[in-house]
Amino acid sequence: MIEELTKKLKNVCDEFAVSENYENIKELRFSNNSMDLFNNWEESYINVFASRNKKTMDILIKDYNNIDYYMEKIDKTLNIIPDNPSYYGINTEHYNYNSNEEDIEDIDDNDIYDLSRQLIDASLKNGSDKNAGLIYKNYAKTRIKTNYNDETYYNSGIEIVLRSFHGDYSGQEGLHYGIKSAKNIDPYKIGENAAKTALKGNNKINIDEGKYDILMSPYLLGTILTYNIGFLSYFDIDSGLSPFIDKLNEDIASKNVNLYDDPLNRNGMGFTPVDEEGTMTKKLDLINNGTLKNYMHSYSTAKKAGAKTTGNAGIIAPVPWQIHMEKGNKNVNDMIGSIDHGLYINNSWYTRFQDERTGTFSTVPRDGVFLIDHGEIRGTVSGIRISDSILNILKNITEVSNEEKYVKWWDEIHSSIMPSVKVENVNITKGF
Repeated sequence: MIEELTKKLKNVCDEFAVSENYENIKELRFSNNSMDLFNNWEESYINVFASRNKKTMDILIKDYNNIDYYMEKIDKTLNIIPDNPSYYGINTEHYNYNSNEEDIEDIDDNDIYDLSRQLIDASLKNGSDKNAGLIYKNYAKTRIKTNYNDETYYNSGIEIVLRSFHGDYSGQEGLHYGIKSAKNIDPYKIGENAAKTALKGNNKINIDEGKYDILMSPYLLGTILTYNIGFLSYFDIDSGLSPFIDKLNEDIASKNVNLYDDPLNRNGMGFTPVDEEGTMTKKLDLINNGTLKNYMHSYSTAKKAGAKTTGNAGIIAPVPWQIHMEKGNKNVNDMIGSIDHGLYINNSWYTRFQDERTGTFSTVPRDGVFLIDHGEIRGTVSGIRISDSILNILKNITEVSNEEKYVKWWDEIHSSIMPSVKVENVNITKGF
C-alpha cells in the first residue's frame, strides 16, 4: 500500500512524509476485585504530510481502497491553502535504521490474566478493600517513508493502572513497560504500593491556602513535567507561547534538575527510534544541572532557528518522545522527614493552563494527599489545587530521590521516567 501511495504522491506534491501504522491492542479491565472486560482491537492507518513549495498539509487515511480520492484532495488543498512561512522542508539526510521484530519480548494473553489477579491479590493482602484498573498490551509496527528515507521499527509494551481503595481513600499506580522490561513486572510491589497509599488515608484535615513544601511522587511530577514539556518545542518558542523564550544556556531550574528526552530507552513504551520525517532519534539534553541546553527541533524548525534537528519531528511542531528526569541521591522517607510543615502528593489530574507565556497552571491532587507535620504524615487533605508556574516548580526543586518509576496514566502522564522530588514554596489554593 505505501509503495502505491508514495508513487502517486510524487505527482501531487514536492515533499512528503508518510507514516504507515499498525497496532494490536489488548485491554483487560477489572473492578471490585474481579476481571470484567477483555477487548482486542487492531488499527491500521496512514498519516501523510505533504508540501508544495511553502504550502503544507496533513491528512489521515484509513480507507485504503480509495487512494485516488485522497490524492485529489491533497492536490486541491495544496492549490488553495496559503503558504506556511515557517516551513523549510523535511530532512534530506539519509539514515539506515535496522529494526528487528525478534527483539520484542512478548507476554501472552494468559499472562495478562495472571498479572491482573496478582495485582488484586497483592493489594488485598496489604489491606485494601477493593481494586479497579486496566492492563493494556500493545504491539505496533511503524514504517516511515519520505522522499529521502524508508525505515521501519517495531514496538511493544504493557501499561498498568491499579487503583486501590480503603474506605473512602484511594491510592494509584500507573506504570509502563517497554520492549526490554515487560517480563520484569513486579505485580506484588505495584499492589503493595497502591494499597499502602490508600491505607495512609485517615484523619481528614483542612489546610489554609498558601505556600507549602511538597514531596511530589513520580506520578505528580510526571503530570507536571509532561504537560509542560511542550514549552521546550521550538514551535511553542517561535509562536510566543512558552515561558522559555530566549532562555537557552540560562539557569531556569535548580542545580538538582537534569532532564532529557530518552527515546532510545527500550524499558519504556516511549521508545521511538525514528521521528516523523525519518531522522534517527537520540538522547537529548534539555536541562543540565538547571541550565536550559536545547529546544526540540524538526529539520524545518532547526533551519529557521539556525540550529540542527534533534530528531523530534512533528515536522511543523516538534514533540518529545519519552521524558526522563535523572534520579538523585535522597531516600524518600528521609525526604518526608525533612519537611517541617508541608504536603505529600501522590497524583493529580485536570491540569489546565492559565497563561502559556508564563507557564502558569493548576492541577487537582488525588489518590493520596497528605499533610506532613514535623517530618511525619498526620492526616489526609482534600479540596485543594496546585496553582503555580513551571518556572517556580523547576527553580524550587531542592531534593531528588534515588528511586525512579516508569510512569504513564491516561492523558495525564505521557510515557516518562520520573523520581520523587521535594519542591519548596508551592502555591496551594482551595478548590472547595
